[in-house]
Amino acid sequence: MRNAIRDRIIEEVEDFGTRVYEPYMPDANTEKPYAVIVMGGEAETNMRYGFDVPVRVWVYVDKTSFSDVDSLLAKVINALNGVELEDGDLKFSLRYTGSTDDMYDETWKALTRQANFVTETIRGG
Repeated sequence: MRNAIRDRIIEEVEDFGTRVYEPYMPDANTEKPYAVIVMGGEAETNMRYGFDVPVRVWVYVDKTSFSDVDSLLAKVINALNGVELEDGDLKFSLRYTGSTDDMYDETWKALTRQANFVTETIRGG
């Protein structure tokens, strides 16, 4: 699932290039802008053959303007919200559920904000 989400962001948000990471991969020297995908654990759903997974995408930019964060976050949301993705036999779509407040990450020397999604997933096969 993570790879399908990563591939979709790379395809649709050219600003990142291939700089879409898993947690703890980037550091303060990582070229910006970039995104980090954080996946939560599976949660039960009312669907008989499915499960929900929370997905958070953090956008990081140089210490410039939060307008840059806004622009990239909008591109991420447009790339993922309501789009059907596949990972092998697994088919899923993401639903945007909101974002966090603007933040300055002192460790990474970057402006950042997180977009929250939930995925309702149908198990394949």
